[in-house]
Amino acid sequence: MVSLAFGSWKLQGDGRLTADGRDIQLPPKEFHVLRLLLATPGVLVTKDYLLEQVWPHADIAEESLTRCIYALRKQMQGDRRLIATVYGRGYRFNGRVRVIERPDQAAPTVSAPPRICPACGWCAELGVERV
Repeated sequence: MVSLAFGSWKLQGDGRLTADGRDIQLPPKEFHVLRLLLATPGVLVTKDYLLEQVWPHADIAEESLTRCIYALRKQMQGDRRLIATVYGRGYRFNGRVRVIERPDQAAPTVSAPPRICPACGWCAELGVERV
């Protein structure tokens, strides 16, 4: 199972967010939003894209996304600056992200580096460091 590490936090593949003795089970929508932001650190992720990916086939108001971001910032307390709002456009993750794979996982057999993000399966790994 792949985990994503950022700041003092680690996002586990099962939706747990851990740091300094804290172990938070994120609701599925918050987990999905955070994975999408962590997959492209430093890159603007538009509100429309997040709404489309997290709430597919649903007519959801932007307020649902805003509540997700608010809840994530609240969970991360002192690290609220990690998720920046680009007013009127979307959100950007400000921080370094490391992909941590368990040692017992089989290594990929392809010769080219992977282009699919192991965290969310949709994007190229822009700025994500493998460990």
